[in-house]
Amino acid sequence: MKRGKFEPVRNLIRRTLPSRWAVALCATLALPALASGGGHKGAAEGINYIPITPPLVVNYGGPGKSRYIKAELSIRSENATDANTVTHHLPLIRDKLVSILSAQTDEIVSSAEGKEYLRTYALAEINKALLQVQGLATAETSATTSATASATPAAEPAPTVTTTATTTATTLPTVTPVKGPASDLYFNNFVVQK
Repeated sequence: MKRGKFEPVRNLIRRTLPSRWAVALCATLALPALASGGGHKGAAEGINYIPITPPLVVNYGGPGKSRYIKAELSIRSENATDANTVTHHLPLIRDKLVSILSAQTDEIVSSAEGKEYLRTYALAEINKALLQVQGLATAETSATTSATASATPAAEPAPTVTTTATTTATTLPTVTPVKGPASDLYFNNFVVQK
């Protein structure tokens, strides 16, 4: 009978560790990993920045020439509980952001004021959606969210643009901040292709 190079090691293990000892040893070594929840770590306590990956790429501006926005975004949360909530609901947040970005006009995405309006509006809408999903929405937030949900993206209040020969003034609607799990929204990179 031909012996392999590992045969002496196998014989040693068979003689020294009966099968029940091997099972007990494996179970003892596995207990710390099982007790820690399988190695899944939640968000760190304190301020967290949650990137929305992959970057959002959406068409905007309606029919006509193809135009798109590529946005790399991050959401800031103030504590681990809020960060876990935001992370858990990232598909809902991505959906909201795609809807908001695709409903924009050239006037909004071309100016600094328009981008700031877009950032604050998106943050308010994200928090409304998160509060509604969690069942924490107030009556005012729920009414605003349901009215917004029933309207089409094109029916959102469009900013009034007044053009004169010397200056361009844009009047944007005011956005009421909504306190929720997302404390801020950052445009890490915002590219507009017209």
